[in-house]
Amino acid sequence: MGNEQDASARNDNRHSHIGIRLGCRVGESWLHVEAKGWNEVGFNFFSDQSISSTALEFRRGLTRFDGTVVWRDINNDDTVVLTALINALIYRRANEVVASNAALHKRLIKLVRTPDLLEQKRGLLASLGVALGDTQVTAMVEQRKRDHPMFHYGVKVESDAWRAIVTEALRLSSVVVSLEKWSGALLQRPDGTFP
Repeated sequence: MGNEQDASARNDNRHSHIGIRLGCRVGESWLHVEAKGWNEVGFNFFSDQSISSTALEFRRGLTRFDGTVVWRDINNDDTVVLTALINALIYRRANEVVASNAALHKRLIKLVRTPDLLEQKRGLLASLGVALGDTQVTAMVEQRKRDHPMFHYGVKVESDAWRAIVTEALRLSSVVVSLEKWSGALLQRPDGTFP
């Protein structure tokens, strides 16, 4: 009976339209992770650190909860690796301008925290003097996969605190989706096209 419940929980709707930023305790330090494919019973996340522990502590703000790693894998998805590389390059640029241009620093940090947008991020890097050709990107991704593999973890959670985080994330994301639909409808021309 327990296995049937576990199987149905794994098949419940999972959400990745927004990531949920969390802290994950690894030893005595906190690692920043982003929950993907999340629902009330768990989530998965990527990390460049190999985490051997099965029982993990997570936090979001002041809220803490425990989770159990139920699977782990080495990620070979080039897009995930490229995203990490591009974000690291933007983060490095942000740190270079923190003293001279606080507004640019803030925008760059916000961009790093925005999922996806790889082509836009590459375009921004090019405008900041870091143009990356496709051959160079391929070589960087392969080098990174050899030197610093990305690990993928699946976490099961049985916690009212986590369920409250999920409920809030769904509430906030539904507001954002509704606003996007509403603003899109306002921009739409009578013939159904957009300006």
